[in-house]
Amino acid sequence: MAESLIIWLPEESDGPNERHRYVAHIAFEVILGCPYQWAKDETEWQHSKLRKIQYGGTSAARGEDSAIWIPSSGLLGLKGTQVPKWKWSDAATSATPGGSRLPFGVMHRGHEGSICDWWSWLFWMVTRLEEHELSVQERDRFGRIEGKKTWVYQEGWLERPEVECRVLAWAKYHEVGHSVGTYQVIPTIDVDSAFAYKHRSLFMTLAAAAQDLFKGRMHRFSERIRVLSGRQFDPYETYDWLESQHQNAGMVAIYFFLLADRGEYDRGIFWKSAGLQKQIRELRSQAKVGIHPGVASHDALGLDTMKREMARLKHIIDEPVTRSRQHYLLQNPGNSWRRLQSLGIKEDHSLGFADVPGFRAGMSRAFPAYDLKEEAIMNLELHPIAAMDATFMRYLKVSPDEAVEHVAKIASSVREVGGVLRLLWHNESVSDTGSWTGWRMMYQQMLQRVR
Repeated sequence: MAESLIIWLPEESDGPNERHRYVAHIAFEVILGCPYQWAKDETEWQHSKLRKIQYGGTSAARGEDSAIWIPSSGLLGLKGTQVPKWKWSDAATSATPGGSRLPFGVMHRGHEGSICDWWSWLFWMVTRLEEHELSVQERDRFGRIEGKKTWVYQEGWLERPEVECRVLAWAKYHEVGHSVGTYQVIPTIDVDSAFAYKHRSLFMTLAAAAQDLFKGRMHRFSERIRVLSGRQFDPYETYDWLESQHQNAGMVAIYFFLLADRGEYDRGIFWKSAGLQKQIRELRSQAKVGIHPGVASHDALGLDTMKREMARLKHIIDEPVTRSRQHYLLQNPGNSWRRLQSLGIKEDHSLGFADVPGFRAGMSRAFPAYDLKEEAIMNLELHPIAAMDATFMRYLKVSPDEAVEHVAKIASSVREVGGVLRLLWHNESVSDTGSWTGWRMMYQQMLQRVR
């Protein structure tokens, strides 16, 4: 049963700032499901019958030895991307939830070791403050943060939803009653190229066939002829099979469609293709759909390119576009989030690393983004992804069977916290052709293991 809480900030005479409100929202509403309120002053806090939490000050509030105290390291009182010089907390102390060290340790008289300010750590994690400090040299060729170069990877915090685990451990230690979440699995499919051969212009078809001949790709040339003559299914036309798997597992998928103008990295089918539009509408009747903004829209200085792509999807499905996942998982926390919010996107599904699986912000549950520039909670919800097909096949280079075991392990950690497991796959990765041979069965086995 969820327990009502009252929070007092002895160091803040004006009450909680936006950062305090943000941390409390994620910890007590998103994760624990606990109702809470802010004490106007110490008197109200002391006379309250609710469970008491004190953030900041000392651990010895007068006559309130039973109150739960969390020290303040000062981060939540700063602005923008400033981060105070911090030390690791003492892992052995009960004030460090989860049993291993965390940043933002605070030294206090009467306490042995460094006490953990886990509120600041939570804020640092979910806003991805760490990533604002990484240089251009620490990014890949697409300008993306590489997961292996972050603290979250080096400390082993990617392997499970670490923020949720720590907050739940804190609640258990202090016997704070809370609501237990319901474990969910949400498959999401990126459609970068809806068809391998079908529904392309005559010019594109002839040019591609000529390339096949010139480069000696006779198998591909022959397959193209068989597909276009109706003697074989298009290998990327896997939607009916995918939907049968999702329905058998009792899951509702989300499909993100690339509708960008053709470019070096945006190589989808022309958005006006009747076959593509028909496929999108059919999937919309069974699942959910969203926009997959291209590389060009991410790199553009203005909003017009992405706005144009969103307008194309709106035209096709005849409803507002509110879900997005950036092509190649391109994003810069802060700038990317402001761009999406200004365009009316309500859900972003790009929060994950390309090179390693796991929980980039330590969260499996959806949570609101935070604008460090404006110091404001945003009207944009982030939906973290836990695992992507390309991560296993291209970056980690593991077998389909090994990938199943890896995802199953991640799923177990999400199930333990009653969280949400979001999987990122592609329509072509279950085609069972080329480098994806064997991955169709992997997808089927994975859904059975994590359901």
